[in-house]
Amino acid sequence: MSGVPYDPSKWQTDDRLYPPQRDSERAFSGYPKVRRFRSLKHNTLIGENGSIEIRTLTNQIVFSKTGADGKGVMEQ
Repeated sequence: MSGVPYDPSKWQTDDRLYPPQRDSERAFSGYPKVRRFRSLKHNTLIGENGSIEIRTLTNQIVFSKTGADGKGVMEQ
């Protein structure tokens, strides 16, 4: 849907956002039910309830989806 061909070997140069990788998983300070996955230009936050937020490195939210309980990542 991005128009950029899927090629994970080009993750540093193709401006496509690839799925989070386990080796980039971190705790998210102050939110024990949220995990942070660092990408080249984004942080992906995933809550225990399945909520998701994708933020730029300047903390601008570019995607947000509530979890199964209707709560967002920061409402955990």
